[in-house]
Amino acid sequence: MKNIIVLIVTVVFVACGAQKTEHNVFGKWSVKFKSGPLAEVRFHKDGTHDYIIDGKLFSSGKSVFSNDTLKTFDPICNDEGEYYGIYKVDFLQGDSIRFIAIEDSCKPRVYDINNAVLHRINP
Repeated sequence: MKNIIVLIVTVVFVACGAQKTEHNVFGKWSVKFKSGPLAEVRFHKDGTHDYIIDGKLFSSGKSVFSNDTLKTFDPICNDEGEYYGIYKVDFLQGDSIRFIAIEDSCKPRVYDINNAVLHRINP
């Protein structure tokens, strides 16, 4: 009897430990920028993203996700080419993420995105 209980506990422990949470950032997110506007951010599986403010496209660029890191490129800073940023992505309660700046060459983006919490918009 003890062997069966030990076996059941072991199977449950192994099964729970084997489950890996898959984080998915692709889709639509809402965020309130520190500078004021409420925005929608769309991360596409093809490696592009869009920022929508007041229903209008504000900026588009490229994004690369790797583990818990986002590398983003877009021309939103002074229209002088593509400015890159690297952010740690904290996955919060299932439908929220937070970006923490590691490095960014665009000060307005750092101001608005660093420590910002994005909330998933369900389709």
